[in-house]
Amino acid sequence: EANPEMTMLVYRGMSYPAREVQGKDGNYLVSVERLEQELLDGIRSLDPAAFDLDEEIAYYCSDEEIRLLTDDELEEMIYG
Repeated sequence: EANPEMTMLVYRGMSYPAREVQGKDGNYLVSVERLEQELLDGIRSLDPAAFDLDEEIAYYCSDEEIRLLTDDELEEMIYG
């Protein structure tokens, strides 16, 4: 059922799926946990791009969840 519109975020030359989730308080950017790991590594090495990208992302989930969950389900996880 769910075929959400995906965008790609690029960090350190790698692409990661992301999508915008419409929530009751506005839109949120959700991406995948493997990007979070890379960004945490970047933050530890004081990479400004990692800080900026991490600030934009409201929630990290699995590759399967980002493809299959509805906006409502993801919003529940964000507020969970």
